[in-house]
Formats: sequence, structure tokens, C-alpha cells
Amino acid sequence: MAFCCTLLLCLSTGAANSQKIISLESPVYRYIANLYILQQMALPSTTGPYSQDELQRMLDRLDRKALPTQAERDLYDQATTLLSQKPKQKGNLGYAVGLQVNVEAYAHTNKDDFTSESDWSYNYTDRRPLGNLSFETWPTDHFYSYFELSLMNNFGKVSGSEDSPNTKTNPLYGESLLTTNIIMVPPNGLPSIDLNFPYRAFASAGGDNWSLQVGRDKISWGAGKSGNLSVSNTMPYQQIGRFTTYFDSFKYTLLSSFFTHPQVLDPLYTSPQVGNTQDILADGIKMFLAHRVEFRFLKDKANVTITESMMYQSSSGSIDLRFLNPVGFYHNQYIRGNSNSMLVFEGDYTPIRGLNIYAQFGVDEIAFGEPVPPESGARPTAFAYLLGIQKKTVLKKGILSVALEGVYTDPFFYLREKYDATTGQYGVGYDGIIRVLAGSMANLRYVQGYPYGGDAIVGNLLLDYEIPGSWKTSIETLCMAHGVMDFSSEWGSYSGTEPVISTPSTENPFDSTEGGLVEYTLLIKLASEVNLSENLSLTGNLDMPFVWNKGNEAKPMVADHQLSVGLHYTL
Repeated sequence: MAFCCTLLLCLSTGAANSQKIISLESPVYRYIANLYILQQMALPSTTGPYSQDELQRMLDRLDRKALPTQAERDLYDQATTLLSQKPKQKGNLGYAVGLQVNVEAYAHTNKDDFTSESDWSYNYTDRRPLGNLSFETWPTDHFYSYFELSLMNNFGKVSGSEDSPNTKTNPLYGESLLTTNIIMVPPNGLPSIDLNFPYRAFASAGGDNWSLQVGRDKISWGAGKSGNLSVSNTMPYQQIGRFTTYFDSFKYTLLSSFFTHPQVLDPLYTSPQVGNTQDILADGIKMFLAHRVEFRFLKDKANVTITESMMYQSSSGSIDLRFLNPVGFYHNQYIRGNSNSMLVFEGDYTPIRGLNIYAQFGVDEIAFGEPVPPESGARPTAFAYLLGIQKKTVLKKGILSVALEGVYTDPFFYLREKYDATTGQYGVGYDGIIRVLAGSMANLRYVQGYPYGGDAIVGNLLLDYEIPGSWKTSIETLCMAHGVMDFSSEWGSYSGTEPVISTPSTENPFDSTEGGLVEYTLLIKLASEVNLSENLSLTGNLDMPFVWNKGNEAKPMVADHQLSVGLHYTL
């Protein structure tokens, strides 16, 4: 890898350093994507994050003089401004120091039924730190680094088993009607101060048409509004190594992301190890490895993306280098004992100005020539589908967007097989464990793909209006039917007597203790952001969840009103 990087650097041309990795929270990609759809072009690459060089090349494919409306020209100018920010210079070193101060308050009306972090729409990954100090460097023409120091509250101490702390009662999310992000203000206390920083910290290198990134950052792959089948931006961060090369009609990305081995959730493994839970041996390894290829055609109106990935797992902590071929086919490695492979096909098409259609299709493991459920020895099949349509319209000085999306995931999508006590082998699922210190160690668990996991039918309608650089407001409605399967569910091989279940399920045929009713959710979200000045902005979110059979148990409908407001200053 070092040799390849050196060779690429030697072959690269151009002296300007544009290797900054733009945060997924930046609006610049949204501006460019809106312009593409309004120009009757397929979406730009949906594989984020992006380097400044890649985003600039996306923007350069548009001709500002050819944009027909003032709103589109304003979009273009706002994107240009965001991409043209230059670092300060001290000799040959480029650097930038940034400070952001955020004051946020959170209030809700139901502290009896909505008491956990997962009950909040505006949750741990969304809440901003009270203070965030960032330091960036551009040491040469081809290198960039970023580090941030955050002052914030942590996840919050939870009670009960840590198998799924996101769903446990949490004093910072449910037990109080009103909380803030201000440290040391009750119910926040000294143990609530977050020591898990940095959440973004990485180094990157690159040149013309390529970028290499190693460190912590957020990842999102796909055009989905409610989430994506392969990678969704649902985790606080991911530990990644990422290489990408991009051209007008082709892009290739190789990604590795490392997680904690699931044995830290097993009492038989952790109980004999006494003392501080940080002392538990980190012997195992779990790695998400994926390569993703994008093609553009039909005069830039269509885009097709193929993502092949595998979740590789080893209790001994070893990695077999034979399986790290960046252009191989993971499914043909025949190492199902160590991995779970997945294929996701994506595409989008813009037939007319302002109208874009996008779709995703996922296959969790492919079994050719094997028994078909419910035949004896068969394994469950698992598919997922996502289909959406979005319309962009210029309305006075802004852009009006409407997006309608539907998602279906099979009950066993993303799930892992049962633990094998004979071999000591843990099942391989598409969930990731991130360890945080919150009173004690907590193992936060997230699905790498679609946020609601398998066994879900989701409909999502999003309406928003934005005047670039000024203000943005949106209303979103999500309806979901979710079966009893979650990322803690496990499967086994059929014996020939188990039923073949469908979404939404009411039983797990491989676990007689797992059953219940279908949970139904209606979630209404209102969000606004106003830029009061160049450095000061105001945000507000009102989320109203209505849930029937919460927790897949026979319960009457419960509801909550969750208000989050924030004042943000950037220097």
C-alpha cells in the first residue's frame, strides 16, 4: 500500500491541495445533487464522504452560465463558496483552526414510555457538542489531516444488561422532561462528560482523481432518505480505511471498517474477567470490507452502482490476507464460517428535468445449489428492496423538494447464525459494536445498513424547501410495520418442520422464546434551520412518534412530543 501511494503521488499532477475530506453534515453535496437533478442528470456519486477535489469535479461538470434560474445560480454560488475556502499559511504548512459553540435543549412529554436513546429521533448521533475545537493541516500538496476535540455529554449511564444499551432506560434521554447539552447542568453531571472524543480524526492523501483516508469518520452509501441498504449514516463514527478513484463516468471505492468482536456481549466470556470492564481482552476482530463500483451512462441521465461486501469475523483476531483482494469476489471465497457476504445493486435515473427515480436491491448471502427453505439443511433467504422518487422544483428564490420512498427488508436480513458452543464460533451479522465510556463501558450496537434493520416495511414522505445559505424547513412522515426480529435475533438451519416466515413476522422459527405482535409506528418530523448571520444559526426539531404494540408486545398506542432547539456559533 505504501508503494502504491508513493507511486500515485509521483504520478499526480497539479500543485493545489484539495484533499480535504468534507463532512457528511456539510450542505455542499446537497446543493450539487439538487443542481444535477434540475439539469436532468443522474445523481452525482452517492458514496460519501467526499474529498474537496471530487466535489469540485462534480461542480465543474455544470456550466453556471447555462443555469436557467436565479435560484440555481445561487445554489451554484453557495457550493462554490463552500469549496473555495482556503487555509492559512505558515511557511509551507497550511492550517486552519475552527471553533463551534452549540447550546441545545431537549424536551419531551412522555417519560413513562419513551425512556431510551433509541426512542428519540434526534438521538446520540445527532446531538451536537457544547463546544467543538477542530484543527486541520495541509502539510504538502497531497496530504491533509483533521482532528477535533469535543466538550459534550456522553451516551448516558444505562441500567440493566449491556446487550442493547440503546434500548435501555437512560437519564439523558427519557427520565427527565427537560435536558440540555450543557455539561454539569442536572441531570448532567461529572460522570456525564464525554471522554470518547475524537469523533472525527483522520489523515488523507490524494491527487487528481483519487483519495486515500484512514481514521475516524462517518460513512453513507446511497440515495435513500430513510436510510440505505449497504451503509447508512447511523453510527457516531466508524474506524475506516478508504480508497477511492473517480472519473466522469466511473468511480471505484474500497472500504474497510473495524468493530468490536461480539464476544464482549457474551457473559460466558466476560464474567470470568474481573475488574474494570476496559480490561476485557480484545482478542477478536470484526471487519466490514466492501468494494463499490459506479457507472454513468445514457448521456449522464442514469447511474448504476454495485456494492459487494462482507462482514469478516475472527475470534482469534487474525485476518487471512488471501481474502483482501480489492477486485475479487467475496462470495467465491467460501469462508461462510468467518464471513457474511452481501450484494447491493443500486440505480437512479433522471428522465426529465427535476425528476429522479432511485432504487436499491440487496441480497444477504447467495446460496446456489443448496437446499431451499424449509427443506432440511436449508438456510434462510434474505432480500431487501428500496424504491424512491424525488422531485425538485424551483420556487421563487429556493428549491422545493418532494421525496416518496418505500422499503422492504426480509426478517433475516443482516442477522447472524446462532452461537456454536461446540466450536466456540460466534455468528456473523451486519451489526457493529462501538464501545463508549458512559458511567461504565457500554457497547452501543448499530446496524451497518438500513437503520431499522430487517423485518420492516417502511413508507417515507419528505417535503422540504430551502433558500441556499439562508434557511431550510422540512416535514417528514414515516410509517413502519416491524416484526419481532431485531439485530439480537439469530437463525439456524431448517430441519424441515419450521415455518418460512415473512415480513412483518410474529415469531422466530429458530427461537421459541422470541415472538409477539407486529409493532406499528407513525413518526412525524418537523425541522427548520435559519442562518441568522454568517456565523450564527438557529435550529429546531419537533418529532412526534406514535407507536402501537411498542416492543412487539400487546400495548395500546403510546405517543411522545420531542422538541430539540439549538443555537450554533461558528468561528
